[in-house]
Amino acid sequence: MKIAVAGKGGVGKTTIAATLARLMARDGYSVIAVDVDPSLNLATALGISEEDARRITPLSQNLELVRSRVGTSFGPLLNLSPRVDDVVERYGVVGPDGVVLLVMGTVRAGGAGCLCPENAFVRAMLSHLILGRREVVILDMAAGLEHLGRGTAKGVDVMLCVVEPGARAVEAASRIAELARQIEVREVAAVANKISREREREFVERGLERAGIPLLATIPFDRAVQEADMAGAALLDYAPDCPAVSAIRTLERELVRRYVG
Repeated sequence: MKIAVAGKGGVGKTTIAATLARLMARDGYSVIAVDVDPSLNLATALGISEEDARRITPLSQNLELVRSRVGTSFGPLLNLSPRVDDVVERYGVVGPDGVVLLVMGTVRAGGAGCLCPENAFVRAMLSHLILGRREVVILDMAAGLEHLGRGTAKGVDVMLCVVEPGARAVEAASRIAELARQIEVREVAAVANKISREREREFVERGLERAGIPLLATIPFDRAVQEADMAGAALLDYAPDCPAVSAIRTLERELVRRYVG
């Protein structure tokens, strides 16, 4: 199963992606977590120490690798089907619970241009990864819609839209779902996050229903999430029994029930 976690900025997608990855690993899945967000927060959210995270070389900074596989020109000169079969083994970093992390990278400097070759690299990697029954790839996507225009998550099994109680978040999920279907994403579903009142859950549910997006789980507003972030710790390590983690466990079970069988 290949899962892309998306949503507007600040909805909590990185925390959900990281916690989901580790819970699935604990349940016996071989999990590859891919940080496609230029903010580069997935390592911390997974519980990889700051010292170890600093040693990770993002694939976008391995210019020799990207140039040799993709090229640096645009248009017809950009190789959209580079060889990627050795990438996970050679460049993945093993984190807590055995989750293997790949980091795509970030914009290196102001005016440095887009990450088009790097996005082509991710797209090819997803297309060429052949997964067994107990293997999962979870992508923490960049906030917003731009990655959908690049087709980075093309062909994933599930686009998981994280939605907080607010009109802009629901609108973003609707647009993400629309674009995801255009790049051959098999299923689009949603998670309601930071829900503190029944009224908020109903608001999100109505908006998703209008957009035709099924709601898989509701995650309550939980101060442990913010406290873990301030402590620079993974939520699963900081507060393993908190309401948010319990809700993400429910999300994991629903994903497996619906899409793994």
